[in-house]
Amino acid sequence: MKALRKIGILVMAVAITAIGIGCKNTAEEDKKADESAPAAVTNLTATAKDSRVLLTWTDATDGDVYGYEVSYSGSAPINRAALPALNVKSMMAPQGAGGCYVSGLTNGTEYTFTVRTMDTSGNKSGGVTAKATPVAVSANSPMTIALSVPDAATNTSLNVKVEVTTAAELKKVVYKKGGSVNAKTLLSDTGAHDVTGSVKSNGYFTVTAASEADGNGTYTVAVLDESGREKTEQITIGKFDFTPPSKVKNVSETYSDTLHVIILNWTNPSESDFDHVEISYTTNDGTTDSAKSAAESVNGVTKTFTGIDATKAYYTYYIASVDKLGNKSAEVKHRVGVNTGTSNPPEGFVEVPRTSIAGTESWIPSSAVFVSGRVLEINSFYMSDHEVTRAEYKAVMGSLPDYMAKAFDKDGHKLTGDAAGKNPVNKVSWYDALVYCNKLSIKKSLTPCYKINGKTNPDEWGAVPSSSDSTWDAATCDFDADGYRLPTEAEWEWAARGGEHYTYAGSDNIDDVAWYTSNTNDTGTRDVKTKKKNGYGLYDMSENVWEWCWDRYGNISNTTPNTGSASGSYRCQRGGSWFSGAGTALVTYRISNNPNFRDNGYGFRPVRKVN
Repeated sequence: MKALRKIGILVMAVAITAIGIGCKNTAEEDKKADESAPAAVTNLTATAKDSRVLLTWTDATDGDVYGYEVSYSGSAPINRAALPALNVKSMMAPQGAGGCYVSGLTNGTEYTFTVRTMDTSGNKSGGVTAKATPVAVSANSPMTIALSVPDAATNTSLNVKVEVTTAAELKKVVYKKGGSVNAKTLLSDTGAHDVTGSVKSNGYFTVTAASEADGNGTYTVAVLDESGREKTEQITIGKFDFTPPSKVKNVSETYSDTLHVIILNWTNPSESDFDHVEISYTTNDGTTDSAKSAAESVNGVTKTFTGIDATKAYYTYYIASVDKLGNKSAEVKHRVGVNTGTSNPPEGFVEVPRTSIAGTESWIPSSAVFVSGRVLEINSFYMSDHEVTRAEYKAVMGSLPDYMAKAFDKDGHKLTGDAAGKNPVNKVSWYDALVYCNKLSIKKSLTPCYKINGKTNPDEWGAVPSSSDSTWDAATCDFDADGYRLPTEAEWEWAARGGEHYTYAGSDNIDDVAWYTSNTNDTGTRDVKTKKKNGYGLYDMSENVWEWCWDRYGNISNTTPNTGSASGSYRCQRGGSWFSGAGTALVTYRISNNPNFRDNGYGFRPVRKVN
């Protein structure tokens, strides 16, 4: 029988040999301040081979591990050819080794192996033991290959353990993802990875990946020994995990201008592998954001920030969820205004300036809202710079309306699922819009504007009516509340004009600013904010979807209140839609509909009181 070569105790990382890191003496050097023992290894196994034993373990998780002391009891001396001795019967494997071979053992003799963790201060853990008895392999025995990987998920790399039983010295070991199961073919494949040295010395090879598609799959390993035996074995790897956790939800804040603190609260993801959040922030002086702060890791669901500078306009916090592997979610942005003397539009909103209308102006184009003799005071207000998107609607309401229009990007590519999140929500009634506004206000810890039957919580309003409903029609709006609401028709037209005299909202050329029948071919909505904005920074005020306003519809006279007619069953809509003609895109064009009516051309955008 041809004996296997004695290769001694070898660490399980090829890089260790390559860069010349050797074993360290475990004798006590200088007295260390740290005298606490590190954690022990876990999952120690001893696998018998011909004249040798393969030890594998799960490394300790301590941050200051230096290495692992390996010792054994038996009748034969340990082979120290590869690594110098620590003492008579022990040697060191470095951190990250995950195991080692012990060679030069006597077949038929049972050995007990002990592994102890040692930290950088020289402290050692208790010993973990395992037993194995090396056995001779007959020259007539067929080659066998056993492949295995650790149970733990990873987003960097993993070791594939290769256990080969054969009577001759290993000559060549290769692997390839999706490789041939024919040994000769794979051994000669120039695209296969040659891992002969690693497997002979360490008993494993390393697979590194940058994505799940890159790392997960079926791998074929081919082995050739010096006697000409050859064999393949396959293993399917599914341990690479690059999926980020869900984002945090329900972010709210408490700001104290006397204590100069901001307290953030949120709800963490429910995934079992969620670990913590990372929070960074910027400040804004009214015009420019500062550089983003270094991210801070936070456990729990609240964080207090001190030393808040009240001269700043606002702070913007960026919160990312992090799982146990380090995968991060997209950031959730949360803005907190701190200077009440500075305008602080919410994220995605712009400030529309106040105006006084005397009723004597000459409007270009002419208006059916700003009519002769009608005196209006329009206070400044915040308006969403875009129509409410599908993603925003779902985040507040929990689901999307049924039978919405098809969604497309600006180049006409069809979008589905989350990819359609930037298209405007549609199939929304006036009643639905009221529910959204109050739910969003409550979510943002603001005072809701709308009441139905004296209640502001939509959960107490009952199901949204699918037909005209006198109770819902009698909804009231508190225009002094700081929550979200629909604009009045006067506010909408003032905002759409943008301080300019264009026919459409931002241009006299409709294709500059609008998605309408001629450039959508009546196919569906388009991503918001893909056309030119108007003078106030508002997008899609002409077309894409019709936008509900607060007002009851009716002919407007010089006695009509700021908030519209006092009677009437229909509610106003403005702006036109993706299947409307150019005439509906005018900043002056008005229509109306029953407040319960849902159509795939109907959407909305909210406004808020300034500060």
